[in-house]
Amino acid sequence: MRDRRSVRVWQAVVASVLLATTACGDDKPSSSSSPSTSASAAPATSPPATDAAAGDSALEHKTFTTADGTVIDYVLVVPPDRAVGQEGKVLFTFPPGGQDLDVTENVVDGRWRDEALKRDWVVVSPAAPASGLYYSDKSAKYVPELLDAIAKDYPPEGGKFDLGGVSNGGLSAFKAALDHPERFRSLVVFPGYSQDGGDDTNLSKLKDIGVAMFVGGEDTGWREASELTEKTLKDLGYKVELHVVEGSGHIIESLTGADLFDAMERVRA
Repeated sequence: MRDRRSVRVWQAVVASVLLATTACGDDKPSSSSSPSTSASAAPATSPPATDAAAGDSALEHKTFTTADGTVIDYVLVVPPDRAVGQEGKVLFTFPPGGQDLDVTENVVDGRWRDEALKRDWVVVSPAAPASGLYYSDKSAKYVPELLDAIAKDYPPEGGKFDLGGVSNGGLSAFKAALDHPERFRSLVVFPGYSQDGGDDTNLSKLKDIGVAMFVGGEDTGWREASELTEKTLKDLGYKVELHVVEGSGHIIESLTGADLFDAMERVRA
């Protein structure tokens, strides 16, 4: 049997491969990046269900049923000392590509989980429902309901979540922040930007949200949008960081969970 360290390395490699094969590579969302859904992916009953992923209780699969009956699968990481009802830091993060459950689990496992457990963060990452990706209005409308449900069990510090996302998940994270700026205190994307561009006038809504962005130096379209986003936010006098990782493309394989959490903790409002 492989030891835990070997398993963790293998899972990180899998996460990077999945990111590379599912994330969109253009500077705009691709119509081909649609969520993978099937009848078997939706649970038959509405009460929340839980099962441990990959045989490890620190990472759970759960489901949430919205008011209109839509079922959302999500991945949850809870530090062992975090009690239900205890206020603390909670990261809500969107996956890349088609935002299916397998990709969601592997990105949480490869990029967020270990560092979250070390730093006492709860992590929640939703897979896309049948209505589409979370940068679309049809699915974005469910975000407040899911946040409310999570907050009942794991209330976020000061009533505000931290927000993350990668690629299509970065686009989704910017949409959530712009739609509901009162719900979040930080936004970390790798990469991501507003779908209306780096000069989107709605970026003024992010006054009370610290923003950190990572983008590959060779990821031309996303880099240009990220640089313009940084300029727009700086001109507004807002807290923002942009990290251009030279030599990297759309997937920044050198980026670690520690890098992401360090940035988040620097910019948190």
